[in-house]
Amino acid sequence: MAEVAEKAPEKKMRFPARLHFARIAPRKMRYVVDLIRGKDFNSAITILRHCSKRGAPFCKKLIESAYANAMDTARSMNLDIDGNALHLVEARVDSGPIIKRWRPSSARRPQQIFKRTAHLTFVLEERELKLSKSEKTRQKRQELQKAANAAKKAQKAGTKKVKAKKDAPAPDTKKEGKE
Repeated sequence: MAEVAEKAPEKKMRFPARLHFARIAPRKMRYVVDLIRGKDFNSAITILRHCSKRGAPFCKKLIESAYANAMDTARSMNLDIDGNALHLVEARVDSGPIIKRWRPSSARRPQQIFKRTAHLTFVLEERELKLSKSEKTRQKRQELQKAANAAKKAQKAGTKKVKAKKDAPAPDTKKEGKE
């Protein structure tokens, strides 16, 4: 007997994009990245477009780059990827090298200034869109409404048949003689 080989679950393609040496402190960049982590591509772009933090343009450019990487890879490998189903599964901010500068301070002492840099890593992956709680409840309410309407129609159709039988003349049971 030939054994059927079990298929391993397909490993989904991941599409990374990296930005090194961004001249912004990692702490400040994390505020922005925390807003979009786990979101789908379109939601993340919308959030970043309206975010007033200084790190938002860095993130927006990088997530667009990851999206372009995904579409380019899909085109070159003949993959069928839905751009609307891409989610930001990994968004990481690491600290980069610190640029040290000096500034004169009181009593002729120098004061060190740290100009921090950040490394960003975004990874997109194709996933099904998750519905928010409000969308789930709205969808459930619509399904219940459809079921209720179908039940009402069925009930009305049943009562119409009963009425039709009552209104119809009773069949004549007397046999008439032949003429």
